[in-house]
Amino acid sequence: MAQVVSREALALEGGPKAVTVSSSDTWERVSPLEKQYVNAVLDDYGSAYDEIEKFEEQFRDFVGTRYALAHCNGTSTIHAAVFASGARLGKEVIVPSVTWHASITPILHCNATPVFCDIDPETFCADPEDARRKITPNTCAIIVTHVYGNPADMDAFREIVEGTDITLIEDASHAHGGTWDGQQVGSIGDIGCFSLQGSKAVTGIEAGVATTNCPDLYDRMLALGHYGRTERMWQTEKFTSLHNIGLGVKYRANPLAMAMARAQLERLPELNEKRLAWFSKLDALLGQIPGIHPQKTYPSAERGGLLLYAGVIDPTEIGAPVNAVLQALVAEGVSTTPAITPFGYGVMHLEPLFNDFDFEGLGGPWGDLPADTRRPLQRGSLPVSEHVHDTCFWLSTPVDPTDEWLEQNAAAFRKVVEHGPRLAEAIAKAG
Repeated sequence: MAQVVSREALALEGGPKAVTVSSSDTWERVSPLEKQYVNAVLDDYGSAYDEIEKFEEQFRDFVGTRYALAHCNGTSTIHAAVFASGARLGKEVIVPSVTWHASITPILHCNATPVFCDIDPETFCADPEDARRKITPNTCAIIVTHVYGNPADMDAFREIVEGTDITLIEDASHAHGGTWDGQQVGSIGDIGCFSLQGSKAVTGIEAGVATTNCPDLYDRMLALGHYGRTERMWQTEKFTSLHNIGLGVKYRANPLAMAMARAQLERLPELNEKRLAWFSKLDALLGQIPGIHPQKTYPSAERGGLLLYAGVIDPTEIGAPVNAVLQALVAEGVSTTPAITPFGYGVMHLEPLFNDFDFEGLGGPWGDLPADTRRPLQRGSLPVSEHVHDTCFWLSTPVDPTDEWLEQNAAAFRKVVEHGPRLAEAIAKAG
């Protein structure tokens, strides 16, 4: 274990950095397997589109659902899911604020109203009880995000929608291979949505996939975004008269992306095993440090994908502002951002797009949204989400770092915390 370094000066003041080794991550983001699968498509160009169905079959077998539908990106899977839920003018979709904007914008694309719920302060996932309180007769869907790969409380959410016509949508974009009580995320709600974007555990650089067991929901998603392949894929009679046109939108995935994603999916169990191991080690190391609280999981959950390692900083326990702690950690060599969570993550309910941005003169769904479709919220309306946003830290997420890297990062946190009472003064001197 790393030695206590509290007597050393902070790196901000010219002291030695606590983190002197890199993550030494040897994981191949693109291995020979990805190249083999992609080149096979290029070598047999005439059969390229077969790759889409190969991936869909492989993914539905992995998740354990009846259907999987490949998309061009993760955002389009959310759009398809929200559309399939019946979202339209006058309908409401409950969604957490601690999520990426792409979990929310498709609600506006369907002319429906986003209704924001708060989160669990320890897991950062949607709070089932607050979501329950937000349900009205107009609620057609609830979206839960498995934040940073950490599954939401799926037992509670299944109970909430049981016996209703509310569609439960899992945004599993961060959580490939995560499980709840042994069941794969994406198979627990009515629809699962996965991003396969370049930063995700399974990637096609730009792609996505939606999963479901319901033929009606599948056909609705198919109708929205898959013209040119729909006629032979309909599962019900509802859309058959639209033959191969569907509703005329194309969200179809690129076959080359699907080839890459197939290889990535085969490698996912190893990636998750390695990340789970070091997440657990760092949880134990940081959990001993006052004022540093790693993101927790529910007892029934196992993380998957593990997009980011995250936690919260308690400035009261440490005796220094959060931004001062973050700046000090960066100076010590910790791979985090010196700014509080960027891009509105955690306070999406305060973003202008979902409040008072002027849509006047725009076409499409935005130009037709009645004024009361968006319900402006003020700071203080979702106190837990706002607190997590204001105190959260993110670490870079290698796959297989050394124990020395983990111990040095923990030592950096310990060093900064032990200097807490005078850290704000050091920040001020540093300019």
